[in-house]
Amino acid sequence: MIKLIKRKIYKYYLYISILLIGIAVRINSHKLSALIILINIRRFNSVKSNFKSKKKILVFPKSGGNEDLIETYRNKKDNQIDFYLLPRILYKKIFSYYFDKNFEKDYYTKLQNFEDIKSKELYVNFLSLTFKFVSKYIKFDAFISFNLFYYAEKYFEEVCKNLNTKFIVLHKESAFNYYEEKKAVVLYGKYNDKSLSHKISVYSESQKKLLIKSKIANKNQVVVNGTPRSDYAFKLRKIPPRGKVLVFYLIEYNRGQVFGYDKQVNWKKLYKQTLKYLFKFAKKNPEIQIILKGKTGIHKKDHAELNNLPQNCIFIEGGTGHELLKNASVVIAFNSTILFETIASNRNLIVPNFNNENKIKKNLLLEIKNKKYLINSERDFQNKIVFYLGLKYKNKKISKIDIKSLKYFLGNANGNSCEKMKEFLERNIGC
Repeated sequence: MIKLIKRKIYKYYLYISILLIGIAVRINSHKLSALIILINIRRFNSVKSNFKSKKKILVFPKSGGNEDLIETYRNKKDNQIDFYLLPRILYKKIFSYYFDKNFEKDYYTKLQNFEDIKSKELYVNFLSLTFKFVSKYIKFDAFISFNLFYYAEKYFEEVCKNLNTKFIVLHKESAFNYYEEKKAVVLYGKYNDKSLSHKISVYSESQKKLLIKSKIANKNQVVVNGTPRSDYAFKLRKIPPRGKVLVFYLIEYNRGQVFGYDKQVNWKKLYKQTLKYLFKFAKKNPEIQIILKGKTGIHKKDHAELNNLPQNCIFIEGGTGHELLKNASVVIAFNSTILFETIASNRNLIVPNFNNENKIKKNLLLEIKNKKYLINSERDFQNKIVFYLGLKYKNKKISKIDIKSLKYFLGNANGNSCEKMKEFLERNIGC
C-alpha cells in the first residue's frame, strides 16, 4: 500500500515537472529547465559505490540497459563511480518542442533540410545551456545512453562536445536476424550521421562490424564487451531451479518489421497457438506454476488472449525478466535474446515451431544453430514439457554448437562480460 502511494505521488511529481519543463522551453529559459532537471535527477541506488572520491555519470535509463549496469556492479566493493538517472520523458518533452512528430522515430535521425538542421541547432544549444547550468551543482564526468539511434538522445553527442564531457553509448541492440543484418548497414549509414560518441560498447562482433561497415563509427570507437546481464544466466548453471516452474516469454509478434520489411509479417498465429497449447497444459496440471512474461509496450493484461487465465498462470508486464530464469525448470521463448540466456543458464528450452517457421521465415528469425530446441507440434510440445519437468537437474557442459550461438548473439560464452564492462567504463572516464 505504501509503495502504491509513493508511486502515485511520484507520477504526480513527474507530471508537474513535465508541465514546467514545457513552459521553460517555450519561454526559452534554460535556467528553469536546469532546475527542473536537477530536482528530477536521482541516484541509481541499485548500483552501489563505496569510494569517497568518485566519478559521476548521468544515465538515460532504459530497460535492459539498466540491468546491464546493475549486473556489472553486483556485489562489487571497489566501484568508483556514482551513477545517476534522469527520466527520459523530460528531454523528450524538450525534443518535441523543436521537432514535429515525424522526427520521433528511432534509427532515422539524419536531418535533410535547412529548417530541420536549424531546429537541431536550437535544440542542442538549449540543452547545452541547460546542462551547463546543471553542472554548477552536479558535475558529471560522462553521460550514458543505451542506443546510438534513439531520436531524443542522438544529439546529446553534440551537447557533450559543447560541455567538454564524454558521451558513452552502451549500445544494447545486437540480436539481429539475417534480414535485419542486411538492412542495418543501409539503414544505419543512410539515415543517421556518424556517431560523435567518445566510445561505444557493443554486445557482439557482428554489431561492431555493422557499425564500422555503415561508417557510423570507426574501429577505435567501438569495443565489444558482451552482454553484462547475461553473466547472471551463466551463474545460474550452478543453481538448481526450485519447484516446477514454467516461464513463457511471450512472443513479440511484430518483430519482423523492425527495419521496414516490405511485407506484412508477424508471429500472431504462432503466439496464439502457443498460448492455446500452454493453457491446455495448465488446466490439466494445476500444480505447475506458469509465468507469462510480457514485453514493455507489446503485451498488456487487458489483451483478450491474456484475460481469464488458468488459476496457475500469472502475467508479468514489462521489464527484462532474465531473473525469472532462476526458478524456471522449463522456458518457452521465440526470436528473442532470452533464448540464448536460457541456453547459458542451463535451463530446459522450448522454441515453438508449429508452422515450420524455422524454414519458411528463417531470414526473419534469430538463427538457432542447435535444432534440438525446436518443437514442431502440439503433441511434442505437451510431451516435452512433461519430460523436462520430470528431469533431475544436472549442470551440463555447454555444447560447441551452443557456444557458437552464445558468442554470436551475446558476445559471451563464459560469463565474463561484467568484468569487461566495468574495466571499459573505468578506463574511459579516468578512474
